[in-house]
Amino acid sequence: MLQSIAKDAPVLVGAAIGLLAVIGLGEALRLTRRITPETSRQFIHAATGLFAAAVPFLFRHPESVYLLSSVFVLVNLTGMLRGWFPAMHGVRRRSTGTVTFPLALIVAVAACWSTDPGRLFAIPVAFLILAISDPLAAIVGTHKANPLCLSISKGEKTLAGSAAFFLSAFVISTMVLLGCKAAGLIEWTTGDIIVAALGVAAVTGAAEILSSGGWDNLFIVIAAIVFLVHFDEHPQSRYVLLGALGIGVLFAWLTLRMRFLDMSGAIAGGLLAVTVVGIGGWGWAVPSFAFFVLSSLLSKLGGAHKASIEAQYEKGHVRDAGQVFANGGVGWIMLLAHTIWPDPVFYWAFLGAFAAAAADTWATEVGALSRARPRLITTFRKVPPGTSGAVSVWGLVGAVAGAVVVWMTTLPFPMAEQTGISSFPGGLAVIVGGLIASLVDSLAGATIQIQYVDPQTGNVTERPVIGAPAHIVTRGYRCIRNDQVNLLCTLCGAAFAAICFGLTF
Repeated sequence: MLQSIAKDAPVLVGAAIGLLAVIGLGEALRLTRRITPETSRQFIHAATGLFAAAVPFLFRHPESVYLLSSVFVLVNLTGMLRGWFPAMHGVRRRSTGTVTFPLALIVAVAACWSTDPGRLFAIPVAFLILAISDPLAAIVGTHKANPLCLSISKGEKTLAGSAAFFLSAFVISTMVLLGCKAAGLIEWTTGDIIVAALGVAAVTGAAEILSSGGWDNLFIVIAAIVFLVHFDEHPQSRYVLLGALGIGVLFAWLTLRMRFLDMSGAIAGGLLAVTVVGIGGWGWAVPSFAFFVLSSLLSKLGGAHKASIEAQYEKGHVRDAGQVFANGGVGWIMLLAHTIWPDPVFYWAFLGAFAAAAADTWATEVGALSRARPRLITTFRKVPPGTSGAVSVWGLVGAVAGAVVVWMTTLPFPMAEQTGISSFPGGLAVIVGGLIASLVDSLAGATIQIQYVDPQTGNVTERPVIGAPAHIVTRGYRCIRNDQVNLLCTLCGAAFAAICFGLTF
């Protein structure tokens, strides 16, 4: 490793000086007051993106890129926390973008260069989109002539800004891929390139819409690289990806129309649908669809009875992007990891995550139908229905049923047999892991999840304020809400299944 870095030392030093010079130039322009901190940030973002796109042509060894990127992760994180580099960190909105940018380069090099140098063509595509399309969308989107906005996640995205991102990403992808074809880096037809460019523009556009707080720098890169790697290495399913885009759009529209998901949730769900259908195949898609559809239908049962209980929840039954990520994010990551580094353990972890999500969701929905009062998992005293951390017999039955259904949906597909998940140990790992994860969710809900007391009624609730006076914190941590607890639940389910795979095979 040290020898590789030594061979790249001149380029490494030059790159570090060049990047610092870009930051210095942005700072100088900001101090002259000729540009705003937002503009200086976009300038640095674009210049750094162009450098990242050229990384495969500048360095001889990936270890040098890891070193350079790691240094800038630490420097930018320190600068963000201490308020250094106002040209990057002087904007009003708090953003981790300066940290996630070099982190995205680390992920890209690990997924492409270190794994298979034949994937290097994907890095310029991803980072040129990040360098050009991302700031272009911000510039177009903030123009006063664009009043049409979509309230997505924690911010607003304009239709014009999103359109500018999509069109520019399509043009950039097409041009770079044509250049890669001319250079002999890929053996695609012109039709393949057009289809790939459309797909990259769609998935990176969705990632940009859904991301906030600077995380788009990471998710745009991941979306582009995973799509391009799969497209290149699975030529027999290239046009399946195009069909998957249509399925994703249909899924998003249906879930929005049926009020299963709000706008942000529909976009996130649509992107997940594209991934599991186009990249994973039906062995991955059916379990995830079964969870989302059946859980959403189950939430509609007993509406009148559940109305008073749902008033205590932080969020209602119409799920947003945060809930989609909390329930499906871990499984999603397992699929992406399997795409880059194929291994059966990721499939087990994928099913473990969705079994945990189903067990937790079904326990809540089925338990809420019971007239009997549940018991708090830490003290076993009876508490009002809907209390975080409460468990009941019917809830446990629902948890087991949810995990069983997720596992059973895999059985008709070859993937289950190929990975051994259809075996008795595989099924037991998924079902037991889902049940254990749902209990971990209840334990976290009863201890570390933030809970409030309504001073007017004395009721415990997950909602910080419903009118006035403000609700009072009774237990837990403000940074741990329902979505974080659900994420912990799915992580436990995935980890249990992965450990069982390691012990079994």
